[in-house]
Amino acid sequence: MNVMHLVQHLQVGGLEKMAITLLKNSQFSSSSIIVSLEGNRQSAFEQWPELEQYSHRVICLNKKPGVSISVIAKIKALIKEHDIDIIHSHHVGPVIYAGLACALTGDSVRHISTIHDAWYLNNVKQCTFTKLLNSLTNIYWVADARIVADEFRAKTAIIPERTILNGIDCDNFVAINQSTARNQLNLPHKVKLVGCAARLIEGKGHKDLIHALHYLPEDYHMVFAGDGDQKVILMNLVRNLGLNERVHFLGNVHDMRAFYSSIDVMCLYSQREGLPLSIIEAMACGIPVVASDVGGIHEVVTDNEGELVSLNEFNKLAPAILRACKLPHGLCIRHHAIAVADARTMSSKYDNLYSALAV
Repeated sequence: MNVMHLVQHLQVGGLEKMAITLLKNSQFSSSSIIVSLEGNRQSAFEQWPELEQYSHRVICLNKKPGVSISVIAKIKALIKEHDIDIIHSHHVGPVIYAGLACALTGDSVRHISTIHDAWYLNNVKQCTFTKLLNSLTNIYWVADARIVADEFRAKTAIIPERTILNGIDCDNFVAINQSTARNQLNLPHKVKLVGCAARLIEGKGHKDLIHALHYLPEDYHMVFAGDGDQKVILMNLVRNLGLNERVHFLGNVHDMRAFYSSIDVMCLYSQREGLPLSIIEAMACGIPVVASDVGGIHEVVTDNEGELVSLNEFNKLAPAILRACKLPHGLCIRHHAIAVADARTMSSKYDNLYSALAV
């Protein structure tokens, strides 16, 4: 079975991590490739050092902004060169290029597309194009959470064939000593650390978290793992609020196990999500979670692992963080994460799907 994973880019993010996890854990791993529409191999390896061991299976097409007919031709050529049976696309750009390449290649290649969230369908043009592409090509739609499947169906009238929850490699996400982790990341001791692992971009809730810090005791600090175009804006906000000593920007962190082990609570107050891997990774390290009640987060976080806060109830964010810090940490949370979102379970379900469709 030869599988091509098609992504928009290989920047650090949950969607990309999920595709890489499938590349590594699938029973068809040795005959799978991952193709990035944008970027080059050097930047991909800088973002994901672990990919270097699979360097011969990482292909970057360096697509420029806008529609590119030549990229469709390149994907067709890769299908032929690697004798691809299944194209697995991830999100809106890749589904378009994969759909067109499959349509031009013929029935020998099957197309699976994972819907990581449905917010992009609020764009009338993208919604219309998704429905048109579905009517013209044969796409097997998979949602990464039940609520994502419901939203996708409501906006497109397309019923996803099944739902497969995102999973993480729980063997890689095991807590280490908190003091050791803080030393490794040069973070302060004798304080409560509220962590957030997300790109520093609009919609991820970083500004709300910084404002929430005002309502937390002085010994509570905020630490951000990630980078993005909002970094300077966020740093200016921190300075203007006089919180320089209590907010720590780490940039992209390659040892995320150390990051989660260093914090007391993981907080993700995004405006939109499908099923974010960061909260599952934190739970696998035994860390409680506070998150916005969006996407499929409520499908994996219960009262035993943390708290969910509505987007229109910012005033409840700081109290939720205080309560979450008092929840039992450790194995009770980790066992829940393994039960609901183990990468081996996710990979097995996709492998079974690949095999069924390729028959």
